[in-house]
Amino acid sequence: MASVIDSALNPPLIDFRYATVSGLIGDEMFIESVSSNFERTGDDLTALIADCTFSEELEKLFSSDPETLCNLDELESLAAQLERDNECHSTVSKDKAVINRLTAWLAENNLKVDYATASVEEIAKWVRYFYATLRKSDGSFYSPNTIVGIRAALFRYFMKLRGLNIIAHEAFHSAKLMVKNVCNAYLKSGGRVQHYEAIESDDLVKLASYFDRSTPTRLQEEVYFNVLFYFGNRGREWLRGLTVRSFREKALSNGAMAIELQGSTSKNVKGSSDMRLCDDNKQALMVAKPESRHCPVQAFQLYLSKITAVPGWNQEDFFLRPKPRVNADGIWYTKVPVGINTLGPLLKKISSNANLSKLYTPHCVRPTVVTELHEAGFSVEKIAKVTGHKNSASVERYIRRGKKRDSIMAGMSDQLTVALAGTMPAPSSTLSEAPARAVTTTDPCALSDAPTRAVATTDPCGSASMSTVKKSLVVEESTTTLVAAPLSG
Repeated sequence: MASVIDSALNPPLIDFRYATVSGLIGDEMFIESVSSNFERTGDDLTALIADCTFSEELEKLFSSDPETLCNLDELESLAAQLERDNECHSTVSKDKAVINRLTAWLAENNLKVDYATASVEEIAKWVRYFYATLRKSDGSFYSPNTIVGIRAALFRYFMKLRGLNIIAHEAFHSAKLMVKNVCNAYLKSGGRVQHYEAIESDDLVKLASYFDRSTPTRLQEEVYFNVLFYFGNRGREWLRGLTVRSFREKALSNGAMAIELQGSTSKNVKGSSDMRLCDDNKQALMVAKPESRHCPVQAFQLYLSKITAVPGWNQEDFFLRPKPRVNADGIWYTKVPVGINTLGPLLKKISSNANLSKLYTPHCVRPTVVTELHEAGFSVEKIAKVTGHKNSASVERYIRRGKKRDSIMAGMSDQLTVALAGTMPAPSSTLSEAPARAVTTTDPCALSDAPTRAVATTDPCGSASMSTVKKSLVVEESTTTLVAAPLSG
């Protein structure tokens, strides 16, 4: 006599291969058995995090996920963008790796799914189980950043394949909850959400001193940092794909000279078209400050004069390998381009050589730009024009995490020391937490008279004092383009 089991219930730990189920053939029973096992895995995760609340850090991470914030028009634009032939090669490689991992995971469980024709509900089910079983080789949980990256890769793949939004579609609601459960399990097991923090103010001063243009290496390092700092892009492959045609000199309405990153897509040096050099909505400029020894345009022009003098240069590559020493011929660089694996960790090397307080990566530059502009009083919307963000939530995420942690912690420590000594606190200790006020300027080149921001602080007796913080930042009114000026005068 056949036993009747409702397969829709998916009870955990029931192996349907050894039970007779009415209405199901052998393959279906096997799938139900596998599903039941994965349901148990999901239940175990839920039980693991039952007594913990959803981390505020994870809320920030998910709330700033661009795909979750897209409206229908933006999703249409994103889908069209994904279909372009000039997708970033590194992103495509990562997406393929994630899809291959999902396919391999299905194969390990004797499952085969046609991603193009399978029902949305079926894909949602297996994606949910896939999230639940994601582990490192040692059995530990992946970090939330990695999990979100895996989900983003799946999102891009299915959007391009069939226009399926695995984040917003209601069928993937349980999968979204599983992502949060896996991330919370990572935190409960002792992990921490990794953030790339803004470069400390003292370290920016050290960098300004380090970039003395005395050698081919230091000149190139300054130009490398300025490209990251003023144009806000990241990524080894993006840097490697830059050519001299990626930049354009531009005269502003008042006669000032500026360097602009070309908004159109250019081919890289190998002739392929797999490189998006910058976002279309990015409006950053690097404006000259001739009276400053740290003028970024002067550094750029000096570097350009050095690479164009290299015999045999292909008139394309922007980052050329520096010579260890300059010979009598005055040639600073070789015709060999700097590779991806050198450009990627270059900021870490600069951090070490300049004796900075920590080793920074290119990911730290964007929070620095956002933090400096925000503290100078620029609106989130205008900052987004420099960084290329498509929504303000992503910019605000950088603002939240971009505060100079060392400075803030030092200020709080000073306050505690003052409390022990029984003396009045110094007003300057509150500067890092003070609200920003708007900077008013109409001249993009008036950088020698750096705009100032007045910050009001109140001592315990109620008297207000004023401290002035110089910020070399400027707005060109005709184009509402924000420009970050040199590190120091």
